[in-house]
Amino acid sequence: MSAPENAAIVHRIFDAFARKEGLALRGLFAEEAVWSVPGRGVMAGVYEGREAIFRFLAKLPRETGGTYGSRLIDVLASDDRAAALYRAYGARHGRTLELDQVLLFRIEDGLVRQVLALPSDPDAFEQFWA
Repeated sequence: MSAPENAAIVHRIFDAFARKEGLALRGLFAEEAVWSVPGRGVMAGVYEGREAIFRFLAKLPRETGGTYGSRLIDVLASDDRAAALYRAYGARHGRTLELDQVLLFRIEDGLVRQVLALPSDPDAFEQFWA
């Protein structure tokens, strides 16, 4: 895939998440895709397989009373990788989250194979999800 095509995949993922259209994501992730989230909080872990990733993404609004959201800022892409810079926000247990994060994607044959989440402030991220 080309860099513009991979950037378009990332845009489609963020658009579907913003519209709460999880089914639109089904054709964008490989069956064996892996999504890794650092830390020890409730959302941390390695989610192996497309269905585990979808359960993880569905858990975000449940854990935040529907307040979790993201605003895509920029996408950098190459022929097999992409990086999305975005602002994550939400409220949970009297705490608020508003910080920039990066998602690193490995994309092959038009499908996301791997995602690594990197918060810009790991301590704030950890406190929010504790």
